[in-house]
Amino acid sequence: MIDAKDIDSQKMLDLAIYAFLRLDGAWFLATSEQYGVEAATELDVRAWEAFSERLGRRIVQMMNLEGEFSDMFPILMKIQNTLMSMKSEITVISEDRLVIRVNDCEVWKMVSKVWDRETAPCYKITQASIRGLLRGAFPGMEFEITQKQLIPMGDPCCEVEIIVK
Repeated sequence: MIDAKDIDSQKMLDLAIYAFLRLDGAWFLATSEQYGVEAATELDVRAWEAFSERLGRRIVQMMNLEGEFSDMFPILMKIQNTLMSMKSEITVISEDRLVIRVNDCEVWKMVSKVWDRETAPCYKITQASIRGLLRGAFPGMEFEITQKQLIPMGDPCCEVEIIVK
């Protein structure tokens, strides 16, 4: 019998990511069946924002990150996107402005099986997750988050612009 400590760390990470995303999806589906999509989305937004705030703090602590927003945030986002199985790129426009593009989104692949382009709530969760990550990593700072493109609406990517206020 294989012991968990004998499993290759990359395989274990892949399994953890898979489990994490599927648990989130199963929770959302169960909640939406019980209370409706609107209530499930509201709860999911709150949960992702709170979770991401804690994740942002933890990443900063574990990685000993220090420095400017434009240096730190790409690292934070890459870690979060790895956990979310998203293929993304981050473009630093200036010291206080950057753009995140997700070209391949595992979350959209999951929710697109249940919702159509007009009803998929994933962009709300994305923005909540980014808000939480920012609050956890950069306490006291304020940001403007703008969704520029959405895969569910037929765009080639999901694009979010973040500006330090």
